[in-house]
Formats: sequence, C-alpha cells, structure tokens
Amino acid sequence: MTNNLVPLIKKAKSGDEDAMTALYESFKPLLIKNSIDPLKIMNQDCFQELSMQFILAVQTFEIEKYLDK
Repeated sequence: MTNNLVPLIKKAKSGDEDAMTALYESFKPLLIKNSIDPLKIMNQDCFQELSMQFILAVQTFEIEKYLDK
C-alpha cells in the first residue's frame, strides 16, 4: 500500500468528505477505464456502480491489517 494513502483513508473512514473526495478523484481514472465496454463506449451504470462500491470499500477497509507493525 502506498503510504501517502494511509492518512487519506483514515480521514475518509472517519467521515472527512474532503479526504474521500481526494481518494475518489485519484482512483476515478481507473473507475472510468473499467466502465468502458469493448466498443469503447462509457457505461454510465457501470461507472456509478463502481463509484458506489469504491466508497463502500473505503468505508469498510480494515487498514490496520495492512500496516507494518
């Protein structure tokens, strides 16, 4: 895990909207890439679902399991 994501994840998990926005914006290109179908058309439903799943994943991520102790 990239160490500079750790503070953002912790803040986002505690409800900091700016931190969640920063995380989302940094991963948005990946969400878009995975929302494009084989015909190179953006699937908005897929993008919305991936966006919601990203937010849920951040909120439920157990970061302590992955930090060096």
